[in-house]
Amino acid sequence: MSPGPKAAAVRAALRGAAPASASVRDMIRRYCREHGKQLACLAPAWNCKVLSVWRVFARTRPLLPRQVEGVISLFQLDEFDANDLRLRAAREAGWNIDPSMLLRGEA
Repeated sequence: MSPGPKAAAVRAALRGAAPASASVRDMIRRYCREHGKQLACLAPAWNCKVLSVWRVFARTRPLLPRQVEGVISLFQLDEFDANDLRLRAAREAGWNIDPSMLLRGEA
């Protein structure tokens, strides 16, 4: 029996903020659990085979931008969650991004 179309939105509203130590892979696993899906559902979004999805999660190299965008489009993440995922992925890839600079309103 399916939990319903709004179940993921309800779970997302009830969840707390992810800890600062959570990796992008941890966040993707969390989104999969919230939406009631398995990691294998990422294969069509990433245009690869299921085994390749498992290999990506087993390795420690950073995720590609197209993989992050595939997750965002698959789970239809809102702007806040999408930008949080992008920021974490960029920082894991070695970009020196200071989040406080992103929040400034100066032009």
